[in-house]
Amino acid sequence: MTSFEKRRAIEAQKQRIEAIFAKHRQRLGKSAFLQLQQRGGGPEEPPPDSGGGR
Repeated sequence: MTSFEKRRAIEAQKQRIEAIFAKHRQRLGKSAFLQLQQRGGGPEEPPPDSGGGR
């Protein structure tokens, strides 16, 4: 196996691992969001602007 082939194999493996991690991060984010929704701690309305004249 030439160094070029080794490099391509390593890069392909790296892309597969990155895809796995991205999918895992997405699942974690989704489960965290759903837990917040179930607890009622979801994003709240922002406070109304006080009209400070800016």
